[in-house]
Amino acid sequence: MGVQVTALALPLTAVLALNAGPEETGGLRFAQFVPFLFLSLLFGVWADRRRKRPLMIGANVVRCVLIGLVPLLAWMDVLNMWSLYALAIGIGVCTVLFDVSWMSYVPTLVDKEHLVSANGKVNSSFSVADLAGPGIAGLIVQIFTAPWALLIDSFSYLVSVITLSSIRRPEPEPKPGAERHLGREIREGIVFVTSNPFLRVIATIGSAYNFCYMFIDALFVLYCIRTLGFDPFTLGLTLSLSSVGGLLGSLAAGTFIKRFPYGRVYMVAVVIGYCGPLLVPLVTGPTWLAAIVIGGGFVFTRFGLSVANVVALSLRQAVTPQHLMARMTAGMRTLLSGLGTLGALAGGFVGASIGLREAIWVGAIASAAATLPLFFSIIPRLRKLPENPEEAMEFAAAQRTA
Repeated sequence: MGVQVTALALPLTAVLALNAGPEETGGLRFAQFVPFLFLSLLFGVWADRRRKRPLMIGANVVRCVLIGLVPLLAWMDVLNMWSLYALAIGIGVCTVLFDVSWMSYVPTLVDKEHLVSANGKVNSSFSVADLAGPGIAGLIVQIFTAPWALLIDSFSYLVSVITLSSIRRPEPEPKPGAERHLGREIREGIVFVTSNPFLRVIATIGSAYNFCYMFIDALFVLYCIRTLGFDPFTLGLTLSLSSVGGLLGSLAAGTFIKRFPYGRVYMVAVVIGYCGPLLVPLVTGPTWLAAIVIGGGFVFTRFGLSVANVVALSLRQAVTPQHLMARMTAGMRTLLSGLGTLGALAGGFVGASIGLREAIWVGAIASAAATLPLFFSIIPRLRKLPENPEEAMEFAAAQRTA
């Protein structure tokens, strides 16, 4: 929930407190995600060599401090865009380490047959936070101004540290390799992602979508405030409404997988999620109508994305050996979030050049086009989640010869 507060309060701090334009908001999103481009692979090797939980706890302690500095600097009247960029980069570094670790940590807590259920529950918790976080953030920004809303996120990381520390299931010590070599281990992770027929497709369409999503996201707050006339509370409420779809998708993913072929569920969910951004630049009219259309449309978008995320994450974990799990996750995050980072930078410049609504149209059309590689892959023919990496490769080989 704290993360969702920051997702709204940080750009609102730039727009409302520092009067940022499209280039500055795009630069802020770039600063938040650029660490994924350069550090994911390095952290992936590091996380594969260590227990994951201590890394996650350490990352959240540092994020607590960095986010808490925003209201402190604002109170001292020394907050500016450069300090906001620097803090965003620091927060992003910790986010990379945490994300690489938690996605590799879940398979050590549950058996393979419970992966879909476990990932669905984790995704449901995200969706519940999505539902409450933006509305709370918008209300706090409305009352106390944007920087002070970030104080909630700072405290939320303390809660996270306590809950992570309460996990009692022992985490296995990673098996040491015969000879550790950083460059070779990074290369092994990259080669595994790019050579695996399932991971390669997920990475391709996911990175294309994330580029488009970040392209739009860099402009979205500015577009809603200055073009559609939203106040912070209306913006937060609209985002909270959209999160209903994410919660429903997380809860429904397991049922869909049991009733329908695995690959078809993923394909339909991707199409629904990736085409949803077309509604953002389409809406015109009074503010209340724009809020309803964007919020309602995002319900379907988030529903599709949530189902797709649960299915894709479970498939990624199922086709990857445990000793490569963190490096696989790091390679995927480099592609998914790294290219998304460049989308934020591009969105800021395009928005400043051709206008906010026109730039969002560009991103939305490209997002819909990102679904095309999936239709030509073997994933839609996958009837069930593979039991192990060997079964997955046998299926891929059989499809190539069919």
